[in-house]
Order: sequence, then C-alpha cells, then structure tokens
Amino acid sequence: MADKLKKTKASSRDQIIIKSGFIFIAVNFFLGVFNIIIGLLAGSIAITSDAVHSFIDSISGFLIVISEKLSSHHKLSQHRTKIERVTTIIIALIIVIAGVHIIVESIEKILVPESPEYSTPTFIVLVASIALKYLLASYLKRTGKAQKSTVLIASGAETMNDTWISVAVLFSAIFYLIFHLDIEAYISILIALLIIKVGLEFIFPHLSHHHHHPLESDPSHGTNVKA
Repeated sequence: MADKLKKTKASSRDQIIIKSGFIFIAVNFFLGVFNIIIGLLAGSIAITSDAVHSFIDSISGFLIVISEKLSSHHKLSQHRTKIERVTTIIIALIIVIAGVHIIVESIEKILVPESPEYSTPTFIVLVASIALKYLLASYLKRTGKAQKSTVLIASGAETMNDTWISVAVLFSAIFYLIFHLDIEAYISILIALLIIKVGLEFIFPHLSHHHHHPLESDPSHGTNVKA
C-alpha cells in the first residue's frame, strides 16, 4: 500500500513538472516569435537577440520534458543522473553556439552601423515581454518549491535572469530615443556574454557556486535549493 501511494505521488509530481515544462515552452516560443518580428521590423539586434534567447529556452524546455519522461520511466530511472548530464551538455552547446552567433552579428553592426527605428508597438512588446517573463519565473519558482523540483526552481531563476536582460534591451531603446546614441550592438554583446556564461556553467557547474542549472533535478536535494 505504501509503495502504491509512493508511486502515485511520484507520478503526480512527474505530470506537474512536465505540465510546467510545456507552459515554459509555450510562453518562451510566444515571446520569441513576437520579439523576432518586432526586432526585424525595427532593425534591432538587441530585440532579436532577446528573441533568440527565448527560442533557446523553448528548445531547452523540450529537452527538460524529454529528460523528465525518460528519467521517470521504470526501466531508465536508475540512469537518471546520466540522462540529465547528457541533456545538460546538449542544452549547453545550443546556448554557447547561439551566444557566439549573436556576438558575430553585433560586431558586424558595430562595423556597419544602421540606425534602429523604434515605434509604439516595439515598446509594447518589450514591456509585455518583461511582464510575461516575470510571471513565468514566479510560477516556475513557486511550483518548483511545492514539488521540491530543482529543475523548475532553477528554470525560474534563469527566466528571472532573462527578465533583467529584457529590461536592458528596453533601456537601450529609451537611451537611443533620448540621446540619439545607438548602443544596441553593445547591449547585444552583453546579452550574448551572459548566454555563453550560462552555457559554460551548465557544462562546468563549479564555475558558479550560486547557479543551479535546470537539469539538476534530484528531488532529494529540493529542500536545500534556494531560488
């Protein structure tokens, strides 16, 4: 009876984590699509680079869901650590490659500058992006604590980092309108460096004593993780 109850709780927990993963995917994909549309229309690398980060999070979300499904399978549960480690490396490589790509595009814009064109829709999208990311981060942290899931807690912390990156993009837009000085390429490089830093921390967790990557999901550690 006790074993049956334990399995039921584990199954319910897996379903909640997977559901949260799909919400994470959907929100980031939505943000990515709209940010890249506005970024291309405005000629803004900063906004499009933020969109790229959202798409990366969507892909990472799929990998997290797949990892959770595989790890919860009765035939593979004993290999949970290995499954999570392989998934971590895949996510890290995607993140680092995307970061390098953004840096290359930003350097090209510095060498061949183009003045961005901001409009009311641009600011609406940026502000909406910040709000949605903040709400998503709060949801992931709250659900992660309730389920003792370091996956969701870490994803919530990372999404909050994305929120601050979007704030930096908004700042660059306001700065341009006030001072007529285009700092977007430099902001994009900053974003790219942050993205690369996160990727490297996924591969080498010892680089940061405070960062928990989203695939360290051993529930036994859940009560010790600080969001």
